[in-house]
Amino acid sequence: MREIDPSSWYPLQLLKLALEACGVSCELEPTRQVMVQSRALLDLQNGQDGLDIAWSMTSIERERQLLPIRFPIYKGLYGWRLMLLKRGLEPHLLREVRSLADLRRYSLVQGHDWPDTTILRANGLQVVTGSSFDAMFNMLRLERGQAFPRALLEIDWELESHADSLAIDPHLCLHYPTAMYFFVGRGNERLAGLVERGLNRLLAKGSFERIFMQYHGAILARHVLSRRRVLELHNPLLPPETPLARKELWMQP
Repeated sequence: MREIDPSSWYPLQLLKLALEACGVSCELEPTRQVMVQSRALLDLQNGQDGLDIAWSMTSIERERQLLPIRFPIYKGLYGWRLMLLKRGLEPHLLREVRSLADLRRYSLVQGHDWPDTTILRANGLQVVTGSSFDAMFNMLRLERGQAFPRALLEIDWELESHADSLAIDPHLCLHYPTAMYFFVGRGNERLAGLVERGLNRLLAKGSFERIFMQYHGAILARHVLSRRRVLELHNPLLPPETPLARKELWMQP
């Protein structure tokens, strides 16, 4: 996996700009140790290890435990899914799929404990699960599953290690509404208010769109979603407070 300087991460750059937009000059410091997401969110909930803010996909349960800043920092891009297929199948396997009813004839690979598995099954789709990425990629190679839906933001670098045996389907895109937010602890309303106000100021003056495209414009240009058939899915895990009515917050293909 490629090493990336954490200081260049999109969420950190966006957070810094949002705080500066509110007149707050700060130095963002990572935690002293690398944490898995579940540990980081638990520490944030309990106010441990000096952790003030983190970013994660939202869910009903997560919004009960933490204070969400309901501004989708990736404009919902993690809900746009392209299909990885066994190489050689990409010209024709999904070419005639026009609806969810058509897609239900195919088995889709996912992680056994992923929320995406719940979402796909809630839409009546067949899902076969694996316990690790290596296992899931092998399931495609061995045709134990026919397609592996992956987020638009992830699929290219995942394919880099498997380009000899896997390929991206050129026909189809799945979409369900989902959001990645900044989260703070329940008692940290002041920080939540500052970040939310700063993000909305960046949005109003066009700075949010500029930094979003700086980081993600090349991916959107490479995979033009408007040229694909988009199948819309219901997301039963999405909190009802999600600001879907604010169209300016979401990516429109």
